[in-house]
Amino acid sequence: MIIQFSIANYLSFKEPATLSLAATSLRETEADANGAAFELDGVNLKLLKSAVVFGANASGKSNLIKAFHFFKDFVFNSFKALQSNEQISVEPYRLNAVSAKEPSMMEMVMAAEGSIFRYGFEVTPTAVCKEWLYRKACKPRSKEIELFYRENGQFNVHAKYIQAKDLVNKKMIRNNALLLSTLAQFNDPTAVSLIRWLGETQCLSDQDETNIWKEALKHLDDPNMRRRIVAFSQFADLGLDDIEKVNNRLVSTHALFDNDGNKAGDVSFPFEVNESEGTLKYFAFAYPILHALDTGTRLIIDELGAKLHPTLLEHIVGLFNNATTNPRNAQLIFTTHDTNLLSSHLFRRDQIWFTQKDIYGSSRIFSLAEYKVRSNAPFERDYLLGKFGATPIIGNPNYALLSTKDDKER
Repeated sequence: MIIQFSIANYLSFKEPATLSLAATSLRETEADANGAAFELDGVNLKLLKSAVVFGANASGKSNLIKAFHFFKDFVFNSFKALQSNEQISVEPYRLNAVSAKEPSMMEMVMAAEGSIFRYGFEVTPTAVCKEWLYRKACKPRSKEIELFYRENGQFNVHAKYIQAKDLVNKKMIRNNALLLSTLAQFNDPTAVSLIRWLGETQCLSDQDETNIWKEALKHLDDPNMRRRIVAFSQFADLGLDDIEKVNNRLVSTHALFDNDGNKAGDVSFPFEVNESEGTLKYFAFAYPILHALDTGTRLIIDELGAKLHPTLLEHIVGLFNNATTNPRNAQLIFTTHDTNLLSSHLFRRDQIWFTQKDIYGSSRIFSLAEYKVRSNAPFERDYLLGKFGATPIIGNPNYALLSTKDDKER
């Protein structure tokens, strides 16, 4: 489970920023009754099943998702995808002369394999400057143990972490590779466990649309999964009777009616050509959503609400925030502009987050829980009125037209 994710000096985030899925002490009667939060076994910690991020265009929402994606990709591939002289594809905050030359930081706190791990790193395009891994057992009064700490080529490794000490002593850790990634290549159990956990955490955006579509097609070969995907897609299009794969192309079936409204047969269409963009997206995301709910894993999606009717988006969120449909405590993190979701019946206040840029172009992220608002307050109205910030600043809509007119008069 994700407990929190922190970044600093990455893309538009100059100062440290943290998205937390640790529930606050706020009492949220309606959302809690559905099962929006759950207790982490063995420790006095309640976690949230979802988090939504709102904000104006270019406020940093997508950059937050890009940070998740970079974190996962770099841990996965720093050892095997980079040669010793290749650069790390990290981009610091470039609107400040100092930060542009400093390392970017990322840290994930996660619950896995009966422990809470805190793992992070600081990197520049040329090297890993710092890297750390801590572990705490999910037991009352347990203490956090440092497994290793790395800084500027120097390593401090726990005495019992034999495999890590061996790799360090043999100087097998490249400057542009993570120790955790290297350990996983040598089948270290702790590293393999964390890599597996990351592998089960999906980060999706519109750029991944082709891969998402291919994955959906592949799972239609499983009769049970096909039935569930079709049922899921029918929520988006009530007239959809079936979806089949014919010669590796999708065909949708709709009922054919006579003039009296009686069913006269069926008619088939090329799915990708005749169905709406919303239905296509809802279908494509069916498998990732169902898989996460089945396995209790994590799904991180940028602009989930794009092309989807608010009712469909609310349905997806409801699947994750409900104890009946999400008994394994899968987690969903997503960004959206759809303010219809700002409702106390769907979210706790600590599940709602906002991104906003300051006058220097630096993003920050903050939670609705930081505001003194009632749990049953009209969140959507107050947000649109600008009470929480994170809304676009719109100037005179006629400015460009007026400027053109003035120029002509001159």
